[in-house]
Amino acid sequence: MRILHPTDFSQPAQLALALARDLRRRSNGSLHVVHVQQRFESDSTRLRSQLDSLNPELSRRADEDRNLEVERLRGMLSHVSSPDATSELLWGNPVEELLAMQERFDMVVMGAHGASRFDKVFLGGVAGRFVRRAHVPVITVRDEATVGQLQRVLVATDFGEPSAAAWELVRSWAPWGVEVVLTHVIDDERLKDDADHMHEVTTQMSDLSQGVASRLVVRSGNPVTVVPQIAQEVGADLIAIGLRHHSAAAGLLLGSRADALIRSSSVPILSVPVTVP
Repeated sequence: MRILHPTDFSQPAQLALALARDLRRRSNGSLHVVHVQQRFESDSTRLRSQLDSLNPELSRRADEDRNLEVERLRGMLSHVSSPDATSELLWGNPVEELLAMQERFDMVVMGAHGASRFDKVFLGGVAGRFVRRAHVPVITVRDEATVGQLQRVLVATDFGEPSAAAWELVRSWAPWGVEVVLTHVIDDERLKDDADHMHEVTTQMSDLSQGVASRLVVRSGNPVTVVPQIAQEVGADLIAIGLRHHSAAAGLLLGSRADALIRSSSVPILSVPVTVP
């Protein structure tokens, strides 16, 4: 597996790196660490000619400052990527740069900022904007997470195409020693006590699992709150969900349950995108 880890050197990024390293080891894959720096590039081109004409010494100092910053960032990248990853320093808009390089990788593992599903920090942050537009699976890790090794994954299914894609991806990890738990949350109050519907759901989950899942868990309620509760109950290190990207829209539609779950769960979320008409 080719894994990309974007870092801003924050606590969530450090937690995400530990998870990325475990995935790299289990898959016998590769890990690439990238930092996208926004400063200097936009300012230097505009100001350079002015500095040169007004004061050559100011221009020289600006170049020195930029070179020192580059050296510092490369040193930090070398430190976090050693000994099992390659690293790269880029300049520009983080989301655009990550989107441009995503096709080179099978998975992106990154830290996410923001404390709740109502937090605009995540909505406007790099992780939030990238998840909504990415075409590859993305794992987002918050600073509340404690996972360092991936031992158990909870896959949430609604039996649709996106959740089926999430299931197919995670079930391929079973040979790596990853335990898989499959769950479905009945969100229609009229059906939660319907024995026939419960039997139908259990049968669908069993057919989907084909013996791969160690447990099948069926609950009722709001998936945004119930799925993280199930994850805590079964000791899951990761929650896998499918994302429905609409071809006519710019990424995931805001306000969806998947969006709320990504923003609110303290358990890391694996988002597997599927584009639909």
